[in-house]
Parts: sequence; C-alpha cells; structure tokens
Amino acid sequence: MKEQNKLTLQMSLLFFVVFVFFGVVIVNEKLSPLKIPRVTQKLEVYLKDNYEDELDNLEMEKVVYKNLRYETIVKNKDNNDLYFKLYYENKKITDTYKKDYVEGKTIIKAKEKEIQSNIKKKTNTIYKVKLNKLNSYTESKQKELLTSNKPETLPLYNIEANVSVEKLNIDNIINVISIFYENANEKNITPKSFNFIIETEKKKLRINNLSRDIIESEELKTIINDIINKKESKILDDYKISYEYL
Repeated sequence: MKEQNKLTLQMSLLFFVVFVFFGVVIVNEKLSPLKIPRVTQKLEVYLKDNYEDELDNLEMEKVVYKNLRYETIVKNKDNNDLYFKLYYENKKITDTYKKDYVEGKTIIKAKEKEIQSNIKKKTNTIYKVKLNKLNSYTESKQKELLTSNKPETLPLYNIEANVSVEKLNIDNIINVISIFYENANEKNITPKSFNFIIETEKKKLRINNLSRDIIESEELKTIINDIINKKESKILDDYKISYEYL
C-alpha cells in the first residue's frame, strides 16, 4: 500500500512539473510578440555600444522569438552572406560576431561554393577550393572578396587538382604542373596556391601549397627534386611546401 501511495505521489509531482513547464512555455509564446519591440531596442543599443565602428556597414533584421529565446541576424550591407546572430535570453545578450563575422564563417563557405561553381562552368570539372579565415586577408582584399562576382579571378584561395603522369620523375611532374597552371590562367582561374595529387598506376604523390610565384620560377625544379629524393630541405620549409606519398 505504501509503495502504491509513493508511486501515486511521484506521478503527481511529475505531472505538476510537466504542467508548469508547458504552462511557462505557452505563456512565453503568447507574450513574446508583445516583448519584441523592447527586445529590439535592447539589441540595437547592444550593437551601438559594442560595434559602433561597424554600424554604417550593418543592417539588423527583424527580431523573432525562436527556441525559447529572441534572435536576429545582422548582415553586412555589401554582401548578405556575411552576417552574425544576436541572441536575447534570460535578460542576457550574446552574439556570434567573432566566429561568423570577423572570421567570416558564413561568407567563406558561400564564396568557396561560388568559386567552385564558377570553375566548374569554365572547366566542366569540380575542384576542391579552400579560403582562409576572412580576417587573415587585408581590408582591401576582404572588400574584393565580398563584392566580386568573379571570385575565381582573385588570388586568395587554394585549389586542389588531380593529375596523372606515367612515371614520378622531375620532368614529368614539372610538365604536368605547368600545363595545368597555364590552362587555368587561360580560363582566368587564378588561385593563390595549388595542391597537386600526382598519380601513376601504382603511386600517388601529394604536393601542398605551391604558390604562383614558385610555379613560375626556376626554383620549382629544385623543389620537385627535393620532393622526389625525399630531402628535408630548407627551401621546402621556407615556402611552407609539404608533401606525402599516398
């Protein structure tokens, strides 16, 4: 009998807790539209206090109540893919400014897809494309990236290409790299650096971070020679070139 009463009490408490929880949720849902103007004002003040130097370039969207908190998106006026979020919850304001806006998480993903798509249109081939964090570029380069409708022409990204040779030797590797580089230039595809996966029937060699300057220089032969002979060379370290046999 005692066990039954105990179980009944526990079930009653659980019901009460669930009832109160959903009651609070329903009340918040009903009251949230009434609070939006006040929350909006608080978020506008937060923007002004924390990002005053950026205000001329920012545009805040309407505040909405979602997932038990208020939130809004703050976009860059030059490019809507560059934005961050503001949250208001339990009388506290938080944002994603550093990760999404300063480092450019949102715009970088969008631009990588755009570059990849534009290159595919020119070559009928999908290549891996990689941009650095937005704040790693100068202000002028950031502006170019945000506003350009032909970002594949900007020397700001890395492209990865698979190419084939009969044998892994210096002449074959230099030749296939040079041909790929010249073809890319002809199509106005101008990355900052290249990764090459060079394949034979039995082997694969991956070379990372060959810059445009290196490919155009006489030093390319020395670099490929050191890679073929698996040397720990200063020139590879100086230009931050790495390689591996796959």
